Amino acid sequence: MNKYFFIGFIFLSLTVMGQELPPVVNYGPNQFSAGNQNWMIAEGGGENLYFANSTGLLEYNGENWNLYPVPNNTIIRSVKVVEDRIYTGAYMEAGYWERNKYGRLEYTSLAPLFQDKISDGEQFWEIEFLDDLVAFRSFGGIYLYDPVKDQLKRMDNPVGQPISGMFQLKNELYFQLVGNGLYRIDNGIPQLVISYEQLKDRAIVHLFPLGNDLGFVTENSEFFRWDGAALKKYNEILSARLSYPNIFSALTLKDGAIILGTVGKGILHVNSRGELVNTFDQSNVLLNNTVLDLFRDSSGNIWAGLDYGISMIDPDSAFRSFQDNKGEIGSVYSSYEENGNLYLGTNQGLYLRRSNAEKFVLIEDTKGQVWFVDEVGGYIFCGHDTGTFIIEGNRATKISDRLGTWVVKEYSENIFIQGHYNGISFLKFENGKFTDLPMLEEFPHSSKFIEIDKNRNVWVSNEHKGVFKMNLSDSLFLPPREIRNYKFSEKSGITSSVFRFHDTLYYSSRQQIYQYNDQTDHFTADNRLGEILNDIDRISGKIISETDETRLWGFGDEGIFSVEPAQLDQDYTLDFIYIDQDFRNIAVGYENISRIQENMYLLGVANGYVKFDLPLEERALNKIKLQKVTVNKLDGPSEEAEMDVAGSFDYQHNNISFHYSAPVHEKYLNAVYSYRLLGLTPNWRKWDDNPVATFKNLDFGKYTFEVRARVGDKITETAKYDFIIERPYYLSNLAIAIYLLLLVLILFTIHFLYKRHHKRLAAENERALKMRNLEAEREIIKLKNEKLEQDMANKNRELAVSTMSLIKKNEFLTSIKKKLKDSEGSPKVKSVIRTIDKDISEEDNWKFFKKAFSNADKDFFKKIKAQHPELTANDLKLCAYLRLNLSSKEIAPLLNISVKSVEIKRYRLRKKMHLDRDTNLTEYILAL
Repeated sequence: MNKYFFIGFIFLSLTVMGQELPPVVNYGPNQFSAGNQNWMIAEGGGENLYFANSTGLLEYNGENWNLYPVPNNTIIRSVKVVEDRIYTGAYMEAGYWERNKYGRLEYTSLAPLFQDKISDGEQFWEIEFLDDLVAFRSFGGIYLYDPVKDQLKRMDNPVGQPISGMFQLKNELYFQLVGNGLYRIDNGIPQLVISYEQLKDRAIVHLFPLGNDLGFVTENSEFFRWDGAALKKYNEILSARLSYPNIFSALTLKDGAIILGTVGKGILHVNSRGELVNTFDQSNVLLNNTVLDLFRDSSGNIWAGLDYGISMIDPDSAFRSFQDNKGEIGSVYSSYEENGNLYLGTNQGLYLRRSNAEKFVLIEDTKGQVWFVDEVGGYIFCGHDTGTFIIEGNRATKISDRLGTWVVKEYSENIFIQGHYNGISFLKFENGKFTDLPMLEEFPHSSKFIEIDKNRNVWVSNEHKGVFKMNLSDSLFLPPREIRNYKFSEKSGITSSVFRFHDTLYYSSRQQIYQYNDQTDHFTADNRLGEILNDIDRISGKIISETDETRLWGFGDEGIFSVEPAQLDQDYTLDFIYIDQDFRNIAVGYENISRIQENMYLLGVANGYVKFDLPLEERALNKIKLQKVTVNKLDGPSEEAEMDVAGSFDYQHNNISFHYSAPVHEKYLNAVYSYRLLGLTPNWRKWDDNPVATFKNLDFGKYTFEVRARVGDKITETAKYDFIIERPYYLSNLAIAIYLLLLVLILFTIHFLYKRHHKRLAAENERALKMRNLEAEREIIKLKNEKLEQDMANKNRELAVSTMSLIKKNEFLTSIKKKLKDSEGSPKVKSVIRTIDKDISEEDNWKFFKKAFSNADKDFFKKIKAQHPELTANDLKLCAYLRLNLSSKEIAPLLNISVKSVEIKRYRLRKKMHLDRDTNLTEYILAL
């Protein structure tokens, strides 16, 4: 929320206007991006403010401004909030606004309900609500609208004169006719209250109760009371003092005071006794001197619609401030009040405003920087850039020329210690005057903060060297008897200070509070005061202890704080006063606050001061409200969401923004916000002043947005908004059902394919097994065949061996037989020959051969017999020998015949087999 503030002055010679004003907040057209003029103001539900602006209806929710132009884009002159409707009157247009489901205002025109069309150029200047009817006032007449029946009628005008004003007082409605008098409406009928003869041409601006009488203020700043019979003037001295400015608007406060909005002289605050209390104008605070309307909201703030901008005054605030925007006084470094006389020590001099005076006056000879002004030991001392002064009334007397006096404290009776830019010196009061003693030797250090303990030890804090403890000699200017330097770990102690609180000595840096322990003679960070202040974001190490040590003051970023002893235990209580550093804006290390009366404090700021009384009155805390929710696609335009129902957004609209506000109209307070998005994170965000929270690229799911506001140290209730980011189409229930169906189908297909594959694999395995079995069988057969072949070969070899043996034997026997025939005459020889013949033709030899041959080639005889059944046993014997591929020469011995006889047998065998000449007998037999 952007605010800028003006609390000013009028400068004359060396005097400056010293008017102390309640907090004022100004809003320029550049902030609400609307027209300059603001004709009328109203307040609606949720503490929203509405302004009849020159470019439309202007709405302010405490954080943001929204402008709603009327359909004909003309100036809105009047506004009135009735329940959930905002009624407005404009140029040739009247109607009302209602919120739609997105939280934005929509307009409904009442122009069609006018029996006679709205007159050309007619404008509606005022709106009131009474007896469930809404009254619109133009110069031409008063129109009554019934919201229930949605009917509008024109009220009778007694004499047909223009209506210059309409006023609601309690439960009665008044109006004034130009050149005719003041009327009151009774039962719908106008009744004359004050005749023209008495009222004359005075235009009434504001009507209010004045005891049992009727009081009013006229346009030319005259005050009147009407007792029912006579019209009497009052506050005539005030009117003359004001020089009779033109009054455009007025407001009566509960205490009888009147706020006047003038043309050219700003806002005038007149109390119930007719005294001018405050003047708010362009010279001291306002953006413009012409006040078009005044309105008091539910919190007591006074809003002023100006010809240029808007101002808000908080008359009930505990704060009063004087601000020197032109730098005529400067930054306030110190202050002191005595009997209503207020002294301000600034960077430009020492100023005095006497009791009941309106202006500050620069005390002569004090021009320059003033660091200190206070009462010490019964005297008012001024610590100045050029030395030390004693102040008596409006007169300053220099008593020390030492360069730069930071502080003056009482050391002992009639002896005062001074802290300078470059050391310490003493003042001695005797014989009715002050004597400036020489500077303390061997201590050339800046001494901005000084404390004296019960043993008269002097403690000095230095920006760079820490704390010094000195036991001084009786002469007070010779080197100290003893000096000790306590150093601290901080790299820079430029804003550090030493102070006493509850008879205990402390040293404070920006980061830490150290307590001095006289038993151990050192400073420790382990102390209760440090614990209490540990969580405060301090901007300075400067701590100010009040003279009676009953309260401490410190300075944080968000405000100032005080610490005082608790009532019921031995602890401390911490109070925070929220005055942001942006408002104080004084140089770090030069912060100051003074108790100027029993419970009144003055806080010096960069260009003036702020005053307040303790304890501060607690203000009611406004509720936080969601103003708008927008969603959008990535890089797409924003779309508003309904406010009264839970949101449901498609997965593409997953960028969402929340706009919220907790109206705070106090000058020194701002609302800060913290939020979280349940469903994304349970953690609250850090407090900040941004009234918008944005989340991008949210996943689908359920969410709850929660936001709360903190105003000062109070936290509002939580505002919530539930919404859903829907699943993308590819993750919708239908899609998931399809996916499940596809999954089942895929599983079924996989199962079917697997089963078929398994079946095929089983078949292939079975075939492979069969093949392996066949292979095994083939292998077995092969092995058997090989074995058979081997056996056959063995048998063939055996047969061949036996055949060859037989052949050899027969050949041998035949050779023996031939030799024996040569000596055949011997009977014994014949007997041997016969034995040999018998052996050669032995049937047993053939049987043996046949058996061996059948084992080797068992089917041969079957085959050859099947093809040649006519063959004889001798033929078969010859075939067997030929099967063994024996030659005729080899066969002859076996048959015990000659080779020629074998050839003859072969010839005969060919004939029996019917073989032609080209067929080789042996090859034929071998091929069988």
